Amino acid sequence: MLAILDEAANVCKISDLPDLYSHLGSRGIIPITILQSYRQGQKVWGDAGMDAMWSASTIKVIGSGIDDPDFADKLSRLIGDHDVETTSTSHSESGKSTSVSMRQERILAADAIRALPKGTALCFATGMRATMLDLRPWYLEPGAEELSAASARASKAITTRAVAKHAPEQSDFGKAA
Repeated sequence: MLAILDEAANVCKISDLPDLYSHLGSRGIIPITILQSYRQGQKVWGDAGMDAMWSASTIKVIGSGIDDPDFADKLSRLIGDHDVETTSTSHSESGKSTSVSMRQERILAADAIRALPKGTALCFATGMRATMLDLRPWYLEPGAEELSAASARASKAITTRAVAKHAPEQSDFGKAA
């Protein structure tokens, strides 16, 4: 079962969600928590709680719009470094000398993470290197019209049931005899 918690820090502030994360997974319930920012989660569940949820999540998708420099740097460190070959040449009376050395450089610096274009996301999956995703909006895919119509029908049905359930009941008082 998927438990999709959209706007989890605003709408469904489940106080023990960090503790439930791994427990739910072991029961076949996969929580998908959608937040506007890492800091938003820290505000609701504290540093330890948000770190626990982050650590227990096996797949993390981070979209564009990261404006938190600490979080962007954390992501940059998680993506890692790569070797860059540097060649230097020196000239002297005895001739020309060339040397090659290796240095480490971030694969994706924090400022590059902050500048990710819309429609791009980073994906961190347990046991794999981070990857960059090109997102495909569902509303541009074949069948989008049918999906939109089905969603509109379902939303209307939910609203109708909710209104009917909470409509004031007519009492005998005020009825004509």
